[in-house]
Amino acid sequence: MPSILNEPWRLFSTHRPPTSFTHLDSAACGRSSIETLHAVAAHAEREAVTGAYVAASEAAPVIESGRAALAGLFGVEPGGIAFTESGTASLAALLRSWPLSAGQTVAVVPSEWGPNLDAFTDRGLRVEFLAVQASGVVDLDALRRFVAVTPPAFVHLTLVASHRPLVQPAVEAAAICHQVGVPLWVDAAQALGHVAVSCGADAMYSTSRKWLTGPRGVGVIAVAEPWWRRLRPHASQLDREALGDGSPVWLLDSADAHIAGRIGLCNAVAEFVTAGPAAVFERLALVGKETRAALAEVPGWEVVGEADAPSAITALRPTAGQQVAEVRSMLLEQHQIVTTAARPARAPREMTGPFLRVSPHVDCTPETIAQLAAALPAS
Repeated sequence: MPSILNEPWRLFSTHRPPTSFTHLDSAACGRSSIETLHAVAAHAEREAVTGAYVAASEAAPVIESGRAALAGLFGVEPGGIAFTESGTASLAALLRSWPLSAGQTVAVVPSEWGPNLDAFTDRGLRVEFLAVQASGVVDLDALRRFVAVTPPAFVHLTLVASHRPLVQPAVEAAAICHQVGVPLWVDAAQALGHVAVSCGADAMYSTSRKWLTGPRGVGVIAVAEPWWRRLRPHASQLDREALGDGSPVWLLDSADAHIAGRIGLCNAVAEFVTAGPAAVFERLALVGKETRAALAEVPGWEVVGEADAPSAITALRPTAGQQVAEVRSMLLEQHQIVTTAARPARAPREMTGPFLRVSPHVDCTPETIAQLAAALPAS
């Protein structure tokens, strides 16, 4: 077996709790390390000893260290990082605080995450769909023409799609948008810990629980410095007084906070940084390619999307009448294999039927995928 010294990403996967389950569902919720679980539990116990507010004050250096580490991953200043309850809560906070007016336009690609489309509509925004290449990647030339002729309030890209292996060229998109002064927002929920997220976007947001393998109940917002003073946070005067000279982005922090979860996220980020993000990204891309190649030969199923996409996600479309939700339940109940039944509502402008989503992490082996392949029903 290769050593950790030769493959530093192994540091990111060697301290998971033992289990009889085969976890192929990191895109839903990654498995936290024992150290991260202990960090969450230790803070909860400390709250019971000193009281929650004293414990939170004691934990401030850990939170600020994690905020700085996340800022480095997102490519913003630490003052641009805020903590929320989830990726969904992060988007909601951005939509409330960004200088937007009802009737303005947000430009997206057809693979956009369905709940995001609902959130934009609920905010009173008009949704325009950008042209894409055959793979689903945004057509950069078409984007350049669109933002120049009909500039939207912002362009929104889901960096890594939830339902299939699709990664958007956010760096190039940001450069195009900035040429004409259009902000770019990036949904990094499936990207943080999976691919590089530092792309020059004006606003980004994510969750803790997926590829970073942090705890549930924690989300993060990253805002580029030119926008800090233009935000309109919905915060009380008490919160504003407590902020003092701090960044206005911190007013987006959820007030009644799950501090133990934030401590867990900070620990997970530290583990990820120690392992080496580039090594983790490379390993996850390889895991995805090998998984798609292995499952392409399984009868009754078709691999969806680009085989060489730099994503660890694999999507399988049934071709012999299998019911995806039933297959997912069978895999779990009979084989202890954890996957996701991805329904069309995840990407309603692109999906016409459900997929079985497979999303292994860096510790996946060929034997693991062979186990899945053998368990999949051909009809």
